[in-house]
Amino acid sequence: MPRGAFFAFTNCADPKRDEEYNRWYSHTHLADLSGAQGLVSARRFFNVRPGDGPSQYLALYEFESADLQASVDDLSRIAVNTFSQGRHIDCLEVGGLYVFQEVDAARYKPLERLDYPRDLPGA
Repeated sequence: MPRGAFFAFTNCADPKRDEEYNRWYSHTHLADLSGAQGLVSARRFFNVRPGDGPSQYLALYEFESADLQASVDDLSRIAVNTFSQGRHIDCLEVGGLYVFQEVDAARYKPLERLDYPRDLPGA
């Protein structure tokens, strides 16, 4: 079955509420989304170099699904429904949402010969 990933870059808009935000995201939001069609794992990461990159936090949702977009749409539908039930924190700031399909390496033949420049790009 095809695999894919949904990346959600987020921030806590109120630094004073960062702990509350992380408690909500880790224990409420992820639990609410766990029933999404084809979802096999959900993990969160924090940016170890906050000045680099788009956001403070990354949530990685991994799917096994014949229709990745339908699975992501189901995840979004569940999120909207839980938000309308008052399970949404008001300091959530979305930095970007991205969907990726896993590359199927079997589709590509290995290179028969490697003859690339030996200097690093930009060196």
